Amino acid sequence: MSGRLSAVVRKYGAQCIDTSRGDNRRMARVVIDEGPITLAQIERYDDPDIETQLERQGYVPDTTTYRLIELDTADFEDTGWFPGPRRWGAGMVEALMRGDSLPPVVVAKTDRGRGYGLIDGLNRLYAHWAAGRPTIRAYELITG
Repeated sequence: MSGRLSAVVRKYGAQCIDTSRGDNRRMARVVIDEGPITLAQIERYDDPDIETQLERQGYVPDTTTYRLIELDTADFEDTGWFPGPRRWGAGMVEALMRGDSLPPVVVAKTDRGRGYGLIDGLNRLYAHWAAGRPTIRAYELITG
C-alpha cells in the first residue's frame, strides 16, 4: 500500500482494497464510508443538478445510494478527451495547493469494468490533475 493510501486508512479508519486491471496496472481503492449514502446526503460543490446526469444515464435519482471512496485519478475512463492546456480557472487548483479539500466527485463503474465514469465533478477532477494530486475522493454509485 502506498504511503498516501496508508495515511488515508489511518486518518479515516478506512478499508483498502486493491483490484487488478487487465493492463497490469493497479486500481487502488480506499473505502472511507461503506454507506449506503443517499443522494440527499452527498456533499455537493456548486452543481445542484446531479439528478439530470443520473437520469441521462438511466438511473432514478431518488433511489440511488453511494459509498465514499478514494480513487486514483488515472482510473477514470471517460476523461481521455480532456484538451491540452486550457483556461479552466485557477480557483480550485489554488484551493488544493493551499491544502483545502473539495467535495467528492460522483462516479459509477463503467460497463467495461476497468475503471470509473464521471457522473459529476469534471472541474474538481481536472483541478486534482492540474495540482498533481494522484487521488480524489468520490461517491461511488452502488445502487440505482
